[in-house]
Amino acid sequence: MSEVVVRAGICEFDESSKLCDPLPVQGSIKMAPHEEGIELGFWSFEWSPVEKTAKPMEPISLILIPGETKCVRLSSKNGRVFSLVFSSDQKYFFWLQEKNAGSLKLDQFSENDLKFLEKLDSILKGPEEEEEEEAEDLTEKLKHEDVEMKD
Repeated sequence: MSEVVVRAGICEFDESSKLCDPLPVQGSIKMAPHEEGIELGFWSFEWSPVEKTAKPMEPISLILIPGETKCVRLSSKNGRVFSLVFSSDQKYFFWLQEKNAGSLKLDQFSENDLKFLEKLDSILKGPEEEEEEEAEDLTEKLKHEDVEMKD
């Protein structure tokens, strides 16, 4: 598994108004297998600014643990936003900064955005959940098939 890098900024979230305010700074997310938890499927996640700002911004360093963290895509009229929600109810909000093709609206996830989010989802699911989902899919498929019993 290799490192994943994507351009993204951070957002401040107001719990009372439920509004997400993107901060005007260019940033980058880097994800890579965590060296101490690689056999458990842990990943390092780091957001850092890529430009100097009037107010210095600290990087955000997290460890993604399958089954303990969820990626939630949020609807926004003026950007492509997702949140990492941890089992401790800690939340981080990010807005994707890669430019969209001319035909896409600001709030439409691009093909590259979707690839990144799918990779993030697969990291957060882990192998056990993927196996459970496959078993559930097979069970659901079998429910809808006509089966004849032998005498």
